[in-house]
Amino acid sequence: MQKTGKIFFSVSFILFVIFMWVMIQTFKPVRHVQPDDVIKINGIVTKIEEGSGFDIIITLQNDDHYYYINRGLEQGLSIEKLQKEVLNKKVTLYPIHRWTIFTRDKIMGHISKLMIEDRVIFNEIQQE
Repeated sequence: MQKTGKIFFSVSFILFVIFMWVMIQTFKPVRHVQPDDVIKINGIVTKIEEGSGFDIIITLQNDDHYYYINRGLEQGLSIEKLQKEVLNKKVTLYPIHRWTIFTRDKIMGHISKLMIEDRVIFNEIQQE
């Protein structure tokens, strides 16, 4: 094999490894959330609705991110109760803080903890 062929295959292999790392990082499931895995975000809730897969979607005022409680309806939460408790009120969200190809600012929409004032509404963070 000629020198250019070896260089081509070496570069191709390195690019393949980088591509696989990006795919694994992007589609790695969120399990066993630790306090270091989240970021604190404050905002006023403007909309709460049901999403696909029993998710609960939360929209914050002046925030373009897509926030959701994964399978929130299966975890005992209800849209109606959340609307009464947090709609048009200031809340603190703790979404996952991890870089993916879709979240270059490292803010994933997966909410791990939802608080209003000092009261915890939802929490899946372990060892807290």
